[in-house]
Amino acid sequence: MSSHAFSRKIALRYLWSRRGEAFITIITIISVLGVAIGVMVLNMVMAVMTGFQHELREKIVGTNSHIVVRRLSGKIQDWQEVSHKIADVPGVTSVSAFTYHQALLRTQTGSTGILIRGIEQGTSAAAQLAGYVDGKKDIDALFNPPPVLVSNEMGEQESVSLPGLVVGKELVRSLGLIPGSPVSLLSPTMTSSPFGLMPKFRRFTIAGVYNSGLVEYESGLAYASLSEAQKFFNMGNSVSGLEVRVKNIDESPRVAKAIVEALGGLSSGFYAQDWTETNKPLWDAMKLEKKVYFIVLLLIVVMASFSIISTLIMIVLEKRKDIAVLKTMGATTASISRIFILQGSVIGGVGTLAGLAGGYLGCLALQKYGFPLDERIFQMSTVPVRMEFANFALVGLTAFCICFLATIYPARRASSLEPSEVLRYE
Repeated sequence: MSSHAFSRKIALRYLWSRRGEAFITIITIISVLGVAIGVMVLNMVMAVMTGFQHELREKIVGTNSHIVVRRLSGKIQDWQEVSHKIADVPGVTSVSAFTYHQALLRTQTGSTGILIRGIEQGTSAAAQLAGYVDGKKDIDALFNPPPVLVSNEMGEQESVSLPGLVVGKELVRSLGLIPGSPVSLLSPTMTSSPFGLMPKFRRFTIAGVYNSGLVEYESGLAYASLSEAQKFFNMGNSVSGLEVRVKNIDESPRVAKAIVEALGGLSSGFYAQDWTETNKPLWDAMKLEKKVYFIVLLLIVVMASFSIISTLIMIVLEKRKDIAVLKTMGATTASISRIFILQGSVIGGVGTLAGLAGGYLGCLALQKYGFPLDERIFQMSTVPVRMEFANFALVGLTAFCICFLATIYPARRASSLEPSEVLRYE
C-alpha cells in the first residue's frame, strides 16, 4: 500500500468514530454545517449584489445609451455626416441624434422644471422609449399627435394640433397629468417682444407616459420629437449630441475611443463618453460595496474553519496512542501529517459543496417567490437575483482554501508527537 493510500484510508476511518467516540463525529458534522452555511450565505448575498448591479445598469443604460458623442462647442451642425462616420466604426449597431434642454412645464395644478429630450422617429432611441410606454400607439402619438380640444380667448372649445410630449409616470403622479391634456412649456431662451425680452412659450399635449423604473428620470425627463424640439429651442438643423449603441456593452470604452479617432481625434472638437464614464461614481461605489460584503461575509467561513481546527485537535488528542503506534511501525512524519490534512480537506470540501448547492437552491427560491421592495427607493419591485458561475467558483475556491489552511496546525501537531513520550504513560 502506498503512503498516500495509507493516509487516505486512515483519514476516512477517523472521520466516523466508534460509538464510544461519537462526540467527535458530532463535532465533525457541526464543522461541515458551519462551512456549508457560510458558503451558502455568501453565495446568496453575492447573487443579490450582482442582481442589483445588473438591474441598475440595465435601467440606466436602457434610459440613456451606451455611448454619447458631443462637440465641445455645444451644437453639432453636420450631424448626418458625423452619424455616417460613427456607423462605420466596428462594433457600432446604431446612431441616433438627440437634443437636450431645460424647460419649465406648467399646468393648471402647478409647475416644475424638467429636461426635454428630442428624439427622431424610427431610431433606436424611439424603439427604446417604446419599450417603456403602454403600446406602440403612444409612440406614434409623440410624432403624429392627434388634435386636442382647447379653449380659445373667447372661452370656446376648438380643435388644434399641438406637438406631443411623453412624460414619466412619477411626473404624471405628482402633477396629476392626463394623457391627451394640453400643457405649457417655457424655454429659458429669451425672445424679443413689444413688451421686452420674454421667455419663449408653447403649448404641448401629453402623448404618452413611460415607466422606466427610475424615479429620478421619470420625475424630471420628458421626450419630444426631434423636429419640434429643434424649433422650440431655436436649434435650426443642429442637435445636442449623438447616441451610439454597440454590440457588446462591455466593449463601450474601446468603441468610444475608436469613434473619437474616426472623427479626427480630440483636435476635431468631438468627445465620446461611454456608460461607465458617465456613471463612474455609482459603479465604483457598487463594486466597492460588493467587495466589502464579500470580505465581511467571508469571516463566517473563517469562523467555521476554527471548528475544523478544534475537531482535528480533538482527534489528535484522542488518537495520540494510534499515532505513536503508527510511527513506531514505520509511518513517516509526512504521512501522519497527510492524514489530518486529508481529514480537514474532506470536511471543508463537503461543507463547501453543500454550501454551493444550498446557495444555488436559495437563489432559485428568491427568484421564484421574490422579496418585495419599495419601487420608489430601489427602482425595482422585488429583490433581483443573478447567479454567475464566476461568483460561485470564487466563493467555493476561497472557502476551500481557508479550510485547507485550517488543517496545517493540527497536522503539524500530530506529526510532531514523539512515540516514546506518548507510549511511556499508556
